[in-house]
Amino acid sequence: MSSKKKPIIIAVLTVVVVALLGGGGYFAYTKLQSKTNENAEKLGGVGEMLVGDRYKADNGNKKEALKPTIMLQQQNLVPSRKVVKALQKENLTLSIQIIRLKEQVKGLSGKVAELEEYKSTNLRFAPLRLKDEMAEVEMQVKTFLLDSEDAERFTTMQIEIMAAASSLEYRAYIMRNRLMVTKVQRSKLAAEYLPGYAFCIGDGIELAANSSKEFNLLARKFRGIENVRLPDRLRKDLDSVMSPCQNALRAQLDKNLGDAG
Repeated sequence: MSSKKKPIIIAVLTVVVVALLGGGGYFAYTKLQSKTNENAEKLGGVGEMLVGDRYKADNGNKKEALKPTIMLQQQNLVPSRKVVKALQKENLTLSIQIIRLKEQVKGLSGKVAELEEYKSTNLRFAPLRLKDEMAEVEMQVKTFLLDSEDAERFTTMQIEIMAAASSLEYRAYIMRNRLMVTKVQRSKLAAEYLPGYAFCIGDGIELAANSSKEFNLLARKFRGIENVRLPDRLRKDLDSVMSPCQNALRAQLDKNLGDAG
């Protein structure tokens, strides 16, 4: 090839290369722009998934009308979530009620303790029932008679009758005078006044009762057995020997009531 043709060939090749480069660059740019747009759309979708529906435009398409929809979540809860929410609310209500009930129980327990203490105090200082008082007086008189040499002439049955008669007279005296007798007063009556009455009754029943059968009737009578019926003669004899004994004791108690207190 001649040296004159070389520049021409080079120029032509240059033009061809430039043309090819220009065409390839255009197509490459077009493809790149298309890929960029596609990626932008994907990115927008990802952003939408991440943000969710927290912000949406209203139907008026106003930018300033964008508002949160999180307050509407309670209304759009699935059924299972609604059940959980209801159970949580009910559990909270029950917990409050349990706390209040515990406080009430604590208060009532305190009141019960106060009442128990009040009852214990009253039982400690309250007087005995009349029946218990009579039993105590009878036992004290009986013990005195069993230990007394002057009572050795009486049988065991007679001593029981004498002690029971003393207890009945004690009841008659406090009922008649409507007295509240303390333990000290009761002991003094049983030790100082009722033994003399018991001896009087012991001597009297020996005169009134003429047989062991009549002694048994008197014993049951003084024991307070209501269905015991004494024969008329025995009843009259008993009244005649008891009246002097009762009158003497009652006069003595009335006179010395202050000393007994």
